[in-house]
Amino acid sequence: MKKIGFIDIHPRSAGGLAGFLSGGEEGQESGDILIYLFTSGGDGYRFEKTLEYASHTETVDIGEFYLSIPIEMLNFRILNLPFTDREKLQNVIPFELDNLIIGGSAGVVFGAIILDRNEDSSEVLVAYVERKTFDNLLTKLARRGMDPRIVTSLDLRSVVGAGRENITCRLLNPEKLEGEDRIRAAKEELSAYTLNLRTGPFVYTRDTEKMWKRLKKTAVIGIVLALVINADILFRTVTNMREVSAIKREMRNDYAGLFPGEKKIVDELYQMKSHLKNMQETGALLLGVNPLQFLVDLSEKKSDGVEYHEINLEKDLIKLKAEAVSMKAIDQAKVRLSKYLSGVSVSELKPAAKGKFFFTVVAKGRYR
Repeated sequence: MKKIGFIDIHPRSAGGLAGFLSGGEEGQESGDILIYLFTSGGDGYRFEKTLEYASHTETVDIGEFYLSIPIEMLNFRILNLPFTDREKLQNVIPFELDNLIIGGSAGVVFGAIILDRNEDSSEVLVAYVERKTFDNLLTKLARRGMDPRIVTSLDLRSVVGAGRENITCRLLNPEKLEGEDRIRAAKEELSAYTLNLRTGPFVYTRDTEKMWKRLKKTAVIGIVLALVINADILFRTVTNMREVSAIKREMRNDYAGLFPGEKKIVDELYQMKSHLKNMQETGALLLGVNPLQFLVDLSEKKSDGVEYHEINLEKDLIKLKAEAVSMKAIDQAKVRLSKYLSGVSVSELKPAAKGKFFFTVVAKGRYR
């Protein structure tokens, strides 16, 4: 649970207050300054105990402070202003105070309480304290590690809570709360404070500072996380690039092993596909032809007087260039070839030396 310390400055005499503000330690022993310790949870605020202002060891772990100053420290003005919006009232009050107090609004710290509100106007109680005195008070508390989030007044709460009637007289002669009543009023102030003098240059900034620290911490964590993620991506990219380079080298080595006579290697994959295409086309040309069987048949059924000089086997086409001693030998060769070839014809018949003839045999169709 969160611990909240409500600092109550409640001097028994004017001397006690003056001594405390001047830098002395008067009032600590006589109970002029007490700290009411509350805890906050889901069920609201719960009073725990009362601490002495001097008990520094017990206030170290308190996370948040409120402060109540005695009504004697405050001065008051009641203003009638033609506004009902609180923000506008806060902006106009300094100009009104410039005409009402010596030194103007620059020398004081003020807070406003709306006493009555009509449709187009408001009656406002302005409570203010000398800036130098207020600064001295906060500095003195800060030395003990106490930075009050809200500065209010339990005595003023009692006066304002009694209503608008005769408020001027009650401000001049306030009836101060004592004992348990002050603790009960402090608990009510935690839920809804009557006044807050921590405005302007004295505004409470610790929450903002904590928020900025958290944001900075979050930003740093985010930057570190982004760097880690980017470093991981970079590492994976470099690793993949190395693996790709190794694969490319292996592909080139394999390609060079398959085609050692090829010197210019630009794109192994494309060039391999080109070779495969050529091989497929070449294989298609030889499809249906058994070269070895054809040569065996040709040798076994050789025609007398005919010599074959060139044999060209292609898909669906066989060409034989030969030399014969006579036309009769050419006819006999054609007949023999027709026994295992289809569409046999003789062309390019030319005379050769010693009465011989050059000729070409073309067989259209598959080898049978």
